[in-house]
Amino acid sequence: MKTRTLLVSLGLVALAGAVWFGLVRQRAGAPAKAPTPTSQSAPAATIEFAASDLLALVPTRIARGIPITGSLRPTQQSLVRAKVAGELRDLLVREGVSVQAGQVIARIDPADFEWRIKEREAQLRAAQAQVEQAQRVLTSNQQLFDKGFISQSALDGIRSNSDVALGTRDAAQAQLTIARKALADTAVVAPISGVVAERFVQPGEKVSPDNRIVSIVDLSRIEIEALVPASEISNVRTGQSVTLQVEGIAAPQTGKVVRISPTTSTGTRSVPVYIGLENRSGDLRAGLFAQGSLALEIHVDVLVVPAAAVREAAGRTFVYAIDNSRLVERTVVTGLRDDSARAANGSIGVIEIREGLKPADRIVAVNLGALRPGAEVRSAVPPAAASAAPAAPAAATAPATR
Repeated sequence: MKTRTLLVSLGLVALAGAVWFGLVRQRAGAPAKAPTPTSQSAPAATIEFAASDLLALVPTRIARGIPITGSLRPTQQSLVRAKVAGELRDLLVREGVSVQAGQVIARIDPADFEWRIKEREAQLRAAQAQVEQAQRVLTSNQQLFDKGFISQSALDGIRSNSDVALGTRDAAQAQLTIARKALADTAVVAPISGVVAERFVQPGEKVSPDNRIVSIVDLSRIEIEALVPASEISNVRTGQSVTLQVEGIAAPQTGKVVRISPTTSTGTRSVPVYIGLENRSGDLRAGLFAQGSLALEIHVDVLVVPAAAVREAAGRTFVYAIDNSRLVERTVVTGLRDDSARAANGSIGVIEIREGLKPADRIVAVNLGALRPGAEVRSAVPPAAASAAPAAPAAATAPATR
Protein backbone atom coordinates (compact mmCIF):
# COMPACT_ATOMS: atom_id res chain seq x y z
CA MET A 1 0.00 0.00 0.00
CA LYS A 2 2.80 2.38 0.91
CA THR A 3 4.58 1.49 -2.32
CA ARG A 4 1.47 2.34 -4.39
CA THR A 5 1.05 5.65 -2.64
CA LEU A 6 4.70 6.50 -3.29
CA LEU A 7 4.36 5.73 -7.00
CA VAL A 8 1.26 7.94 -7.31
CA SER A 9 3.08 10.79 -5.60
CA LEU A 10 6.05 10.44 -7.89
CA GLY A 11 3.73 10.50 -10.93
CA LEU A 12 2.04 13.71 -9.77
CA VAL A 13 5.41 15.38 -9.22
CA ALA A 14 6.57 14.39 -12.74
CA LEU A 15 3.34 15.73 -14.26
CA ALA A 16 3.72 19.05 -12.44
CA GLY A 17 7.33 19.32 -13.58
CA ALA A 18 6.35 18.69 -17.17
CA VAL A 19 3.66 21.43 -17.00
CA TRP A 20 6.12 23.93 -15.44
CA PHE A 21 8.78 23.17 -18.08
CA GLY A 22 6.28 23.77 -20.89
CA LEU A 23 5.26 27.14 -19.47
CA VAL A 24 8.86 28.31 -19.14
CA ARG A 25 9.66 27.27 -22.70
CA GLN A 26 6.62 29.08 -24.07
CA ARG A 27 7.59 32.33 -22.31
CA ALA A 28 11.21 32.08 -23.48
CA GLY A 29 10.85 31.33 -27.20
CA ALA A 30 7.36 30.64 -28.41
CA PRO A 31 5.87 33.46 -30.58
CA ALA A 32 2.96 35.36 -29.14
CA LYS A 33 -0.35 34.83 -30.83
CA ALA A 34 -1.44 37.82 -32.97
CA PRO A 35 -4.50 39.62 -31.69
CA THR A 36 -7.65 39.14 -33.57
CA PRO A 37 -8.20 42.11 -35.91
CA THR A 38 -11.11 44.32 -35.07
CA SER A 39 -13.78 45.25 -37.49
CA GLN A 40 -12.81 49.03 -37.42
CA SER A 41 -9.35 50.04 -38.84
CA ALA A 42 -7.23 52.96 -37.46
CA PRO A 43 -7.84 56.38 -39.07
CA ALA A 44 -5.46 57.30 -41.95
CA ALA A 45 -2.70 59.90 -41.24
CA THR A 46 -3.54 63.49 -42.28
CA ILE A 47 -1.15 66.36 -43.03
CA GLU A 48 -2.55 69.82 -42.48
CA PHE A 49 -0.96 72.72 -44.37
CA ALA A 50 -1.33 76.44 -43.91
CA ALA A 51 -2.83 78.24 -46.88
CA SER A 52 0.54 79.90 -47.59
CA ASP A 53 2.26 76.48 -47.75
CA LEU A 54 0.41 75.45 -50.94
CA LEU A 55 0.65 77.04 -54.39
CA ALA A 56 -1.42 76.54 -57.55
CA LEU A 57 0.77 76.79 -60.67
CA VAL A 58 0.06 79.27 -63.46
CA PRO A 59 2.24 79.98 -66.53
CA THR A 60 4.57 82.94 -66.08
CA ARG A 61 8.04 84.12 -67.13
CA ILE A 62 11.56 83.50 -65.85
CA ALA A 63 14.91 84.90 -66.85
CA ARG A 64 18.52 83.86 -66.47
CA GLY A 65 20.50 86.85 -65.44
CA ILE A 66 23.65 88.31 -63.92
CA PRO A 67 23.46 89.68 -60.37
CA ILE A 68 23.65 93.49 -60.37
CA THR A 69 24.56 95.63 -57.36
CA GLY A 70 25.51 99.25 -56.95
CA SER A 71 24.48 102.70 -55.77
CA LEU A 72 22.16 105.03 -57.64
CA ARG A 73 23.57 108.25 -59.00
CA PRO A 74 22.01 111.04 -61.07
CA THR A 75 22.71 111.04 -64.78
CA GLN A 76 23.24 114.82 -64.66
CA GLN A 77 24.72 116.76 -61.77
CA SER A 78 26.47 120.10 -61.57
CA LEU A 79 28.77 121.81 -59.10
CA VAL A 80 28.04 125.54 -59.32
CA ARG A 81 31.12 127.72 -58.74
CA ALA A 82 31.69 131.45 -58.49
CA LYS A 83 33.03 133.08 -61.65
CA VAL A 84 34.13 136.38 -60.08
CA ALA A 85 35.54 137.45 -56.73
CA GLY A 86 33.48 139.37 -54.21
CA GLU A 87 31.23 139.20 -51.18
CA LEU A 88 28.30 136.77 -51.44
CA ARG A 89 25.37 139.04 -50.79
CA ASP A 90 22.46 136.60 -51.28
CA LEU A 91 22.07 132.82 -51.46
CA LEU A 92 18.50 132.27 -52.57
CA VAL A 93 18.16 128.45 -52.33
CA ARG A 94 18.58 125.72 -49.74
CA GLU A 95 19.00 121.94 -49.86
CA GLY A 96 16.05 120.11 -51.38
CA VAL A 97 14.75 123.13 -53.32
CA SER A 98 13.95 122.57 -57.00
CA VAL A 99 15.53 125.00 -59.47
CA GLN A 100 15.23 125.57 -63.21
CA ALA A 101 18.06 126.07 -65.68
CA GLY A 102 18.91 129.80 -65.84
CA GLN A 103 17.35 130.62 -62.48
CA VAL A 104 19.33 133.03 -60.26
CA ILE A 105 20.37 131.16 -57.12
CA ALA A 106 22.96 133.56 -55.62
CA ARG A 107 24.22 137.15 -55.99
CA ILE A 108 27.69 138.57 -55.44
CA ASP A 109 28.01 142.24 -54.48
CA PRO A 110 28.12 144.06 -57.89
CA ALA A 111 29.33 147.51 -56.73
CA ASP A 112 32.96 147.08 -57.81
CA PHE A 113 31.91 145.74 -61.20
CA GLU A 114 29.46 148.57 -61.81
CA TRP A 115 32.20 151.17 -61.21
CA ARG A 116 34.55 149.20 -63.45
CA ILE A 117 32.00 149.40 -66.24
CA LYS A 118 31.80 153.17 -65.86
CA GLU A 119 35.60 153.35 -66.10
CA ARG A 120 35.65 151.23 -69.25
CA GLU A 121 32.87 153.31 -70.81
CA ALA A 122 34.91 156.49 -70.22
CA GLN A 123 37.97 154.88 -71.78
CA LEU A 124 35.91 153.85 -74.76
CA ARG A 125 34.59 157.39 -75.24
CA ALA A 126 38.14 158.78 -75.10
CA ALA A 127 39.34 156.20 -77.62
CA GLN A 128 36.41 156.97 -79.90
CA ALA A 129 37.27 160.68 -79.78
CA GLN A 130 40.86 159.91 -80.76
CA VAL A 131 39.61 157.82 -83.68
CA GLU A 132 37.43 160.66 -84.91
CA GLN A 133 40.29 163.15 -84.61
CA ALA A 134 42.68 160.80 -86.42
CA GLN A 135 40.09 160.33 -89.20
CA ARG A 136 39.76 164.09 -89.70
CA VAL A 137 43.54 164.53 -89.86
CA LEU A 138 43.86 161.66 -92.32
CA THR A 139 41.12 163.12 -94.56
CA SER A 140 42.69 166.60 -94.70
CA ASN A 141 46.18 165.22 -95.32
CA GLN A 142 44.84 162.99 -98.06
CA GLN A 143 43.62 166.13 -99.85
CA LEU A 144 47.03 167.78 -99.39
CA PHE A 145 48.74 164.67 -100.75
CA ASP A 146 46.45 164.69 -103.77
CA LYS A 147 47.55 168.27 -104.49
CA GLY A 148 51.19 167.38 -104.00
CA PHE A 149 51.79 169.43 -100.85
CA ILE A 150 52.97 166.46 -98.70
CA SER A 151 54.93 163.34 -99.39
CA GLN A 152 53.80 159.75 -99.42
CA SER A 153 55.77 158.97 -96.27
CA ALA A 154 54.06 161.77 -94.36
CA LEU A 155 50.64 160.47 -95.45
CA ASP A 156 51.59 156.93 -94.40
CA GLY A 157 52.56 158.17 -90.92
CA ILE A 158 49.24 159.94 -90.52
CA ARG A 159 47.36 156.83 -91.70
CA SER A 160 49.30 154.73 -89.16
CA ASN A 161 48.25 157.08 -86.35
CA SER A 162 44.62 156.61 -87.42
CA ASP A 163 45.01 152.83 -87.34
CA VAL A 164 46.49 153.03 -83.83
CA ALA A 165 43.54 155.09 -82.69
CA LEU A 166 41.17 152.48 -84.14
CA GLY A 167 43.04 149.69 -82.32
CA THR A 168 42.91 151.60 -79.04
CA ARG A 169 39.17 152.06 -79.46
CA ASP A 170 38.62 148.37 -80.20
CA ALA A 171 40.65 147.40 -77.11
CA ALA A 172 38.56 149.74 -74.98
CA GLN A 173 35.41 148.17 -76.44
CA ALA A 174 36.66 144.68 -75.54
CA GLN A 175 37.51 145.79 -72.01
CA LEU A 176 34.00 147.17 -71.61
CA THR A 177 32.51 143.88 -72.83
CA ILE A 178 34.58 141.94 -70.29
CA ALA A 179 33.51 144.30 -67.52
CA ARG A 180 29.87 143.87 -68.43
CA LYS A 181 30.25 140.08 -68.44
CA ALA A 182 31.87 140.21 -65.00
CA LEU A 183 28.92 142.26 -63.76
CA ALA A 184 26.53 139.66 -65.20
CA ASP A 185 28.50 136.88 -63.49
CA THR A 186 27.73 138.40 -60.10
CA ALA A 187 24.29 136.80 -60.57
CA VAL A 188 24.96 133.07 -60.14
CA VAL A 189 22.50 130.98 -62.19
CA ALA A 190 21.65 127.28 -62.21
CA PRO A 191 23.21 125.56 -65.24
CA ILE A 192 20.71 122.66 -65.16
CA SER A 193 17.24 121.97 -63.83
CA GLY A 194 17.20 119.83 -60.73
CA VAL A 195 17.31 119.86 -56.93
CA VAL A 196 19.86 121.59 -54.71
CA ALA A 197 21.83 118.84 -52.99
CA GLU A 198 24.30 120.87 -50.88
CA ARG A 199 25.33 124.43 -50.04
CA PHE A 200 29.02 125.19 -49.52
CA VAL A 201 28.97 128.90 -48.54
CA GLN A 202 26.81 131.28 -46.55
CA PRO A 203 25.72 134.87 -47.30
CA GLY A 204 28.37 137.39 -46.27
CA GLU A 205 31.35 135.15 -47.07
CA LYS A 206 34.06 136.30 -49.45
CA VAL A 207 34.28 134.12 -52.53
CA SER A 208 36.86 133.93 -55.26
CA PRO A 209 36.68 132.47 -58.77
CA ASP A 210 36.08 128.68 -58.73
CA ASN A 211 34.82 128.66 -55.13
CA ARG A 212 32.00 126.10 -54.75
CA ILE A 213 28.61 127.60 -54.00
CA VAL A 214 26.00 124.81 -54.39
CA SER A 215 25.62 121.40 -56.03
CA ILE A 216 22.56 120.53 -58.14
CA VAL A 217 21.41 117.06 -59.15
CA ASP A 218 18.88 116.13 -61.81
CA LEU A 219 16.83 113.23 -60.41
CA SER A 220 14.58 112.81 -63.44
CA ARG A 221 16.96 110.10 -64.67
CA ILE A 222 19.00 107.85 -62.40
CA GLU A 223 21.67 105.37 -63.36
CA ILE A 224 23.67 102.60 -61.74
CA GLU A 225 27.12 101.37 -62.71
CA ALA A 226 27.40 97.57 -62.55
CA LEU A 227 30.35 95.29 -63.28
CA VAL A 228 29.65 92.39 -65.66
CA PRO A 229 32.13 89.50 -65.94
CA ALA A 230 34.06 89.51 -69.19
CA SER A 231 32.79 85.98 -69.93
CA GLU A 232 29.19 87.26 -70.04
CA ILE A 233 29.64 90.67 -71.67
CA SER A 234 29.02 89.24 -75.16
CA ASN A 235 25.42 88.53 -74.06
CA VAL A 236 24.79 92.12 -72.96
CA ARG A 237 23.22 94.58 -75.40
CA THR A 238 22.14 98.19 -75.14
CA GLY A 239 18.42 98.32 -74.39
CA GLN A 240 18.25 95.11 -72.34
CA SER A 241 15.89 95.36 -69.39
CA VAL A 242 17.01 95.05 -65.78
CA THR A 243 14.82 94.54 -62.71
CA LEU A 244 16.20 96.20 -59.57
CA GLN A 245 15.14 96.26 -55.95
CA VAL A 246 16.06 99.59 -54.36
CA GLU A 247 16.42 99.87 -50.60
CA GLY A 248 13.52 101.68 -49.00
CA ILE A 249 11.20 101.18 -52.02
CA ALA A 250 8.84 98.22 -52.02
CA ALA A 251 8.00 98.16 -55.73
CA PRO A 252 10.69 96.71 -58.05
CA GLN A 253 12.20 99.17 -60.52
CA THR A 254 12.80 98.43 -64.20
CA GLY A 255 15.78 99.91 -66.02
CA LYS A 256 17.60 99.49 -69.31
CA VAL A 257 21.21 99.20 -70.33
CA VAL A 258 22.11 102.62 -71.75
CA ARG A 259 25.89 102.37 -72.12
CA ILE A 260 28.60 99.71 -72.11
CA SER A 261 32.18 100.66 -71.34
CA PRO A 262 34.70 99.87 -74.11
CA THR A 263 37.34 98.81 -71.55
CA THR A 264 37.52 96.52 -68.54
CA SER A 265 37.75 97.75 -64.98
CA THR A 266 41.27 97.76 -63.57
CA GLY A 267 41.90 94.86 -61.20
CA THR A 268 38.57 93.05 -61.70
CA ARG A 269 38.69 92.25 -65.43
CA SER A 270 34.97 93.11 -65.48
CA VAL A 271 33.25 95.50 -67.87
CA PRO A 272 31.29 98.46 -66.44
CA VAL A 273 27.70 98.57 -67.68
CA TYR A 274 25.50 101.62 -67.07
CA ILE A 275 21.80 101.05 -66.40
CA GLY A 276 19.35 103.95 -66.61
CA LEU A 277 16.08 104.25 -64.67
CA GLU A 278 13.23 106.68 -65.15
CA ASN A 279 12.34 108.55 -61.97
CA ARG A 280 9.10 110.29 -62.88
CA SER A 281 7.62 109.66 -59.42
CA GLY A 282 10.66 111.15 -57.70
CA ASP A 283 10.94 108.24 -55.24
CA LEU A 284 14.51 107.36 -56.22
CA ARG A 285 17.33 109.21 -54.50
CA ALA A 286 21.01 109.43 -55.29
CA GLY A 287 23.13 107.10 -53.15
CA LEU A 288 20.47 104.45 -52.51
CA PHE A 289 21.72 100.87 -52.80
CA ALA A 290 20.14 98.73 -55.51
CA GLN A 291 20.43 95.06 -56.45
CA GLY A 292 18.82 92.98 -59.13
CA SER A 293 19.46 90.88 -62.20
CA LEU A 294 20.43 91.64 -65.78
CA ALA A 295 18.34 89.27 -67.90
CA LEU A 296 20.37 87.30 -70.44
CA GLU A 297 17.77 84.64 -71.35
CA ILE A 298 13.99 84.92 -70.92
CA HIS A 299 11.37 82.15 -71.06
CA VAL A 300 7.68 83.09 -71.12
CA ASP A 301 4.53 81.04 -70.46
CA VAL A 302 6.40 78.44 -68.42
CA LEU A 303 5.74 76.91 -65.02
CA VAL A 304 7.85 78.34 -62.21
CA VAL A 305 8.02 77.12 -58.62
CA PRO A 306 9.76 78.53 -55.54
CA ALA A 307 13.30 77.25 -55.19
CA ALA A 308 12.45 75.94 -51.71
CA ALA A 309 9.82 73.61 -53.21
CA VAL A 310 12.31 71.60 -55.26
CA ARG A 311 13.80 68.63 -53.43
CA GLU A 312 16.61 66.25 -54.33
CA ALA A 313 17.06 62.71 -53.01
CA ALA A 314 18.70 59.56 -54.32
CA GLY A 315 19.77 61.24 -57.54
CA ARG A 316 16.33 62.50 -58.56
CA THR A 317 14.63 65.87 -58.39
CA PHE A 318 11.02 66.09 -57.24
CA VAL A 319 8.40 68.29 -55.64
CA TYR A 320 5.59 67.44 -53.27
CA ALA A 321 2.24 67.79 -55.08
CA ILE A 322 -1.41 67.32 -54.14
CA ASP A 323 -3.32 64.70 -56.16
CA ASN A 324 -6.92 63.91 -55.14
CA SER A 325 -6.29 65.28 -51.64
CA ARG A 326 -3.28 62.98 -51.27
CA LEU A 327 0.37 63.95 -51.00
CA VAL A 328 2.50 62.58 -53.84
CA GLU A 329 6.06 62.99 -55.08
CA ARG A 330 6.33 64.33 -58.64
CA THR A 331 9.65 63.83 -60.40
CA VAL A 332 10.45 67.00 -62.37
CA VAL A 333 12.95 68.31 -64.91
CA THR A 334 14.15 71.80 -64.05
CA GLY A 335 15.30 74.61 -66.35
CA LEU A 336 16.35 78.20 -65.69
CA ARG A 337 16.96 79.39 -62.14
CA ASP A 338 16.64 82.97 -60.90
CA ASP A 339 17.86 83.42 -57.32
CA SER A 340 16.84 87.09 -57.17
CA ALA A 341 13.24 86.81 -58.38
CA ARG A 342 10.32 86.78 -55.96
CA ALA A 343 8.01 83.75 -56.14
CA ALA A 344 4.22 83.91 -55.99
CA ASN A 345 4.26 83.08 -52.27
CA GLY A 346 6.71 85.90 -51.55
CA SER A 347 9.87 83.80 -51.16
CA ILE A 348 13.07 84.72 -53.00
CA GLY A 349 14.36 82.42 -55.75
CA VAL A 350 12.44 80.55 -58.45
CA ILE A 351 13.10 77.56 -60.74
CA GLU A 352 11.57 76.70 -64.10
CA ILE A 353 9.83 73.30 -64.34
CA ARG A 354 10.08 71.85 -67.86
CA GLU A 355 8.56 68.41 -67.21
CA GLY A 356 6.57 66.75 -64.44
CA LEU A 357 3.95 69.39 -63.66
CA LYS A 358 1.12 71.08 -65.50
CA PRO A 359 -0.88 74.29 -65.01
CA ALA A 360 -3.28 74.34 -62.04
CA ASP A 361 -1.31 71.63 -60.19
CA ARG A 362 -1.01 72.32 -56.47
CA ILE A 363 2.36 71.86 -54.83
CA VAL A 364 3.93 72.33 -51.42
CA ALA A 365 5.71 75.64 -51.92
CA VAL A 366 7.90 75.60 -48.82
CA ASN A 367 10.48 73.22 -47.40
CA LEU A 368 8.87 71.43 -44.45
CA GLY A 369 11.36 68.61 -44.32
CA ALA A 370 10.61 65.01 -45.28
CA LEU A 371 6.86 64.41 -45.74
CA ARG A 372 4.86 61.19 -45.98
CA PRO A 373 3.66 60.43 -49.55
CA GLY A 374 0.14 59.03 -49.63
CA ALA A 375 -1.01 60.97 -46.60
CA GLU A 376 -4.31 62.80 -46.81
CA VAL A 377 -3.91 66.55 -47.21
CA ARG A 378 -6.07 69.35 -45.99
CA SER A 379 -5.58 73.11 -45.68
CA ALA A 380 -5.82 74.89 -42.38
CA VAL A 381 -9.07 76.84 -41.99
CA PRO A 382 -8.59 80.53 -41.14
CA PRO A 383 -9.52 81.33 -37.50
CA ALA A 384 -12.67 83.30 -38.44
CA ALA A 385 -13.93 80.51 -40.72
CA ALA A 386 -13.05 77.85 -38.17
CA SER A 387 -15.15 79.51 -35.48
CA ALA A 388 -18.15 79.70 -37.80
CA ALA A 389 -17.89 76.10 -39.04
CA PRO A 390 -19.40 73.23 -36.99
CA ALA A 391 -16.87 71.23 -35.00
CA ALA A 392 -15.88 67.87 -36.49
CA PRO A 393 -16.08 64.69 -34.40
CA ALA A 394 -12.89 64.02 -32.47
CA ALA A 395 -12.42 60.57 -34.03
CA ALA A 396 -12.81 61.76 -37.64
CA THR A 397 -9.10 62.32 -38.28
CA ALA A 398 -5.85 61.47 -36.67
CA PRO A 399 -3.67 64.27 -35.18
CA ALA A 400 -2.25 66.48 -37.98
CA THR A 401 1.48 66.49 -38.57
CA ARG A 402 3.80 68.78 -40.59
